[in-house]
Amino acid sequence: MGGLFGAVSRSGANVVPSVLEGLKRMRFKGYDGTGIAVVEGGVLEVYKDAGWVDYVAEKLGLDRLTSSIALGHTRYATHGRPTAENTHPFADCRQRVAVAGDGAISNYERLKDRVVMGGHRLQSRSDFEVAAHLVEEELEKDRSFTEALKALQGALEGFYAVAVLDRDAECIGAFTQATPLYIGLSSNTLYITNTLPALYGFADSYVAIEPGELALLCREGVRVFKEGREAPLKPGSPVDVDPSLVEKGGFQHHMLREVYEAPYALLRTLSSVQEKYLQLAARLVLGAEDVYIIANGTSLHAGMVASYYLSELVGISPVVTSAAEFPLYYVENVSPGSLVVAISQSGETGDVLSSLYEAKLRGATILGVTNYIGSRLARLSNVYLPIAAGPELAVPATKTFTSTLLLLYLVALRASREAGKTDASTYAQKVSSAREAALRLAEALPRVDEEAKQAVKLVRGCRGGYVVSRGITYPLALEAALKLKEAAYFHAEGVEAGEFKHGPFVLVEEGFFTGFIVPVEKLSAEATYPLIQSAAEAGASVVAVGFEGDGRLAEIKSERLAVISTPPAERHLAPIAYAIPLQLLAYRLGVELGRPIDAPRYLTKAVTR
Repeated sequence: MGGLFGAVSRSGANVVPSVLEGLKRMRFKGYDGTGIAVVEGGVLEVYKDAGWVDYVAEKLGLDRLTSSIALGHTRYATHGRPTAENTHPFADCRQRVAVAGDGAISNYERLKDRVVMGGHRLQSRSDFEVAAHLVEEELEKDRSFTEALKALQGALEGFYAVAVLDRDAECIGAFTQATPLYIGLSSNTLYITNTLPALYGFADSYVAIEPGELALLCREGVRVFKEGREAPLKPGSPVDVDPSLVEKGGFQHHMLREVYEAPYALLRTLSSVQEKYLQLAARLVLGAEDVYIIANGTSLHAGMVASYYLSELVGISPVVTSAAEFPLYYVENVSPGSLVVAISQSGETGDVLSSLYEAKLRGATILGVTNYIGSRLARLSNVYLPIAAGPELAVPATKTFTSTLLLLYLVALRASREAGKTDASTYAQKVSSAREAALRLAEALPRVDEEAKQAVKLVRGCRGGYVVSRGITYPLALEAALKLKEAAYFHAEGVEAGEFKHGPFVLVEEGFFTGFIVPVEKLSAEATYPLIQSAAEAGASVVAVGFEGDGRLAEIKSERLAVISTPPAERHLAPIAYAIPLQLLAYRLGVELGRPIDAPRYLTKAVTR
């Protein structure tokens, strides 16, 4: 995935400086590689390397380039390690077109086989390179650039946006099956990007390109096609962006942007994990004599949820433990028949890596789950799976948590299918349900956020509190308590609901916060509603997180109760659905209390020692 920024000058002026500046504004889209495609003297040239924009620009002399048309990209590695050859844009064999993309192409493996069998030479392991060769095939049939783009639009599957620069037509074509693309309009230059705030100061107005549409930016102007036919260009809207928030995507904090990105990160995860690697991971799970899940912090909570997935879907009960504890208490039980599932967003967590060295010495097989495929975790793993949530710049983990949950669910679901416990039809239906759940979350986010703001009014004066749940959502209580500490410096403790009145309840009173995550199991939920009522009657400030339409929550009448509701989801997806309102509650409380949201004191994104 990554940031796209292209420009076409209508007057023949040099657009390279504006493209490079546009890329610098999209660090949150990617920083593993930087590339730019230009047309110089009728020749398509692609300049790219691993690294951030400033580094690559100085190394390759990008500031000295001159071109009236350019397509730039800043990459976050999801397919192929962060190397020069895997950096966008990608040219075709004849060096006529250059392609850059965001998201993931889910049918990449099939398309790769097709273009290789057609005689094309692939230079990378990135999924978007195939798009350049697919366009090349269409152009070789004497089809127009527009016709070639329409064919590409029909061939690609997944959650992606793509832009294609054509040397001969001197145009940039673009379309999306993900979030919108934005065409920037000014008197002399046309722009295309996947991040609206990046247009600040360049474009006077913008037009959004939605899924199903195709845009063509040429010197003559902009053409838009919808359902194969040319459509009128929609009226432009002003680029109204706070300049201080441009590098945060228009949000006040990176954490808030990343929470709002979470549903789309889920869709990227679904499209990024290739079926053959998912099948391989599933077979490792089924073939293991024993399974250990190791992680730290937020990733450990994801691993706890995964234990429910594996137990219920596959019949395997893994040992879930902190990576800091694993070498002290478990590693001597590891043998060549053991599988260690190691989870680390950064892939550089010190405790995880040291545990893996010990496990490998004893012959264990390593299944790595990481958001950064250029990490040491990826290199140490026998098989690794990309979380594919994209860069996460805030220290409190949000979208990586929900995407990790989904990826672990997919592994368990695939293992269930391989073991014959889930048939192909049910498997497809459950994957489809995950996609639908992500779309519902995206639609509901503004309402959920507003409910979190209202709930904070009850919590802001409290001295500390509990977050309570049970079953598959109990790890969410631990995670919510962690987020309250990280984002708001607010002391909270995760409590199992069955233990709530076995001691913890003694602290519940006025000035104390008690949050409840309504369990998805019916009997457990029925046992939780009285606890919510009791906490409110004891004078605590109570926040309940449940599914929309929960009538039992509506029956609890108390001025001390706030409810945050999330779209209903099937049981195994409930932890994902519940995570987002809990993250927003922690974020909004942190804002209310004036905390340094993105960079909590003493904490780093990756604890390396």
